[in-house]
Amino acid sequence: MKICMMTGLDKLGRIIEFKNAGGMATQVPILVEKLKEAGIDAYIDETKDCDIFHLHNPMPNYLFLIKKARKKGIKIVIHARHLPELVVGGFKFGKLLHPIFHRYSVYFYNLADAVICATPYVKNWMEKNGVKSSLYIIPNGINFSMFRHSKEMRVKFRKKHGLEKKFVVLSVGLMIPRKGIHEFVEVAKRMKDKTFLWIGSSEKGMEKVSIEFPENVINIPYLPFNEMPLAYNGADVFFFPTYAESYGNVLMEASACKKAVVLRDIEIYKNWFIHGKNCLKGKGVDEFVEAIKLLSLNEELRKKIGTEAYKTAREHDISKTIKELIKVYEEIL
Repeated sequence: MKICMMTGLDKLGRIIEFKNAGGMATQVPILVEKLKEAGIDAYIDETKDCDIFHLHNPMPNYLFLIKKARKKGIKIVIHARHLPELVVGGFKFGKLLHPIFHRYSVYFYNLADAVICATPYVKNWMEKNGVKSSLYIIPNGINFSMFRHSKEMRVKFRKKHGLEKKFVVLSVGLMIPRKGIHEFVEVAKRMKDKTFLWIGSSEKGMEKVSIEFPENVINIPYLPFNEMPLAYNGADVFFFPTYAESYGNVLMEASACKKAVVLRDIEIYKNWFIHGKNCLKGKGVDEFVEAIKLLSLNEELRKKIGTEAYKTAREHDISKTIKELIKVYEEIL
């Protein structure tokens, strides 16, 4: 069995220079590595002699690839990493593009033999919008050999960035409105005794934001993926004010490092993350400030929330993801 994981990032990188291609760029190589460890031939952006094309990007040029694959009897798996709602507050002209991308997405996902949905929320979207392909709920998965709680990592990161005596609130993501960057800054302005750290920047083609950071906000535009566990461990709270996600790898990575989590109260996390158990939720700046303040004053609560978040992340171990993917591959073949 040969699996060809298709991201298209190599070709896109020749047209658009970007530092951070998001979770797809970091997670697909891990999937390939783990599939190989399980005895499956897996490659990225390889198109020769494949049994299955596993597409991670809904690029229009893949329509031709799918047509050719059908003639050769190659099966098509599409990973639903991109929902139409994610273009709003993300890409330039997102509101104008949304209805076009919506129609295209339904058409595109209907071309698959199997669609991988990282969350029940994504599967529900498929069903509501008339996608008839076989749907499978398989979380993206977290590599726990990499993302883990570590005092050593915490000390190293905090010393490097001069954070030793500070209470650090971390967020990770592209610097776009959909990720909640404006609310992040507003919360920071109201909590000047805390240090806020945003890891990520804007990219070409994304909706621009005009923000003036207060003195207590640090921005690291780019951090290599292998250093991300240090950042999670170096923080005290992981703050994720995003408006929309298809999964949210960074949330699970932070949870794997036992960070206390503050989330926007959105539908996708309704069943996985429960307010007061494995996270604190808010619907706006006032509630975010209240949640972070509560966690900063109560170390026992921080540990409890972090431990429960870790238990949630454990359910998404990458080894389970690989087993489920292999089952799908075997089934459609």
